[in-house]
Amino acid sequence: MVDYLIIYAIGMMATVFSVSSTLPQIIKTLKIKKTDDISIWLVVVLITGLGLWVVYGIAKQDPVLIGGNSIAVLLNCIMLFLKIKYSRNPLK
Repeated sequence: MVDYLIIYAIGMMATVFSVSSTLPQIIKTLKIKKTDDISIWLVVVLITGLGLWVVYGIAKQDPVLIGGNSIAVLLNCIMLFLKIKYSRNPLK
């Protein structure tokens, strides 16, 4: 039981760090309204990978994988929207 709680806590900490890494970029983008220095392809590939982690989490019935990666997909979709909205040339 203790081993499970330790592993669960590590998973939750990893989720918090991973999810929170996108927030500063979203906040900065909303303030400066410029995204030319952000690669759209990085964001698209990241959303794809995170989405696959959600599918994997569903298959494994792992709420940490499902929850954390779902939030990360949402935040990166917001970043993708901001990239398209505020970029002079979004495909670069």
